Amino acid sequence: MSSPLLGVLVLLGACHHETASGGPPPPGSSGGLGAQLQALAQRMHARYGGAQRLEEAIARSDLPRAHTEAHTVSLLDEPDVLPTWRPYFEAVAETARQLETSGDITAAAKLFGTLGVRCAHCHDASGARLVLPPPSVLAAGSATMAEHQKAALEMWEGLMAPSDVHWRAGALALTTVPLTMVAQAVTPSSEQDVDDVAKVRLYARRALDAGDHEARAEVFGSLLATCAHCHALLRDR
Repeated sequence: MSSPLLGVLVLLGACHHETASGGPPPPGSSGGLGAQLQALAQRMHARYGGAQRLEEAIARSDLPRAHTEAHTVSLLDEPDVLPTWRPYFEAVAETARQLETSGDITAAAKLFGTLGVRCAHCHDASGARLVLPPPSVLAAGSATMAEHQKAALEMWEGLMAPSDVHWRAGALALTTVPLTMVAQAVTPSSEQDVDDVAKVRLYARRALDAGDHEARAEVFGSLLATCAHCHALLRDR
């Protein structure tokens, strides 16, 4: 995914205008606007990659790895952005710090949903439009865990971009998620295994009706926590 040039220019463009008009250069601008744009784009890519790894760690119920990835995201500062946009980046970093110290995987999942809505608020405010590939998720009833992960990632991208197309594509795919590994074992180890699958379908259906960022963040956090619980049960059985 590439960060949109329009959004990057909005975050830094006023600084460039002031400098061109004879005003003082912005902090950290010794390399010129081009260098600032490149550095900002690289950090946006780093956030995106870190968030992807963080989502995967939570889904796999790997809390130590989730803490590590959250720490990486929390350290990504933006020294050159206009003061107007700084609160948005600080909100993202603060949420990452909270996730880094989360006490359990459910709390981490809920905070990850919050992280997504913090990103969406910044993208909305700056007018940024992220360039995402067309949705490519599992067909209804598909049974591989990799495809389930792909559908959850589509929802995450839809939340943080934000993109209705990606959000709905991922949610729709998960409304028919099969039993996969639980089904292959013929008999689930407990009723809770089946309950988690039902919950995933339930949250996916709710996601289709979630119209604003906050509602989507809440339902995604709950869905991700359910994925984590199911994966932990399957791993530990």
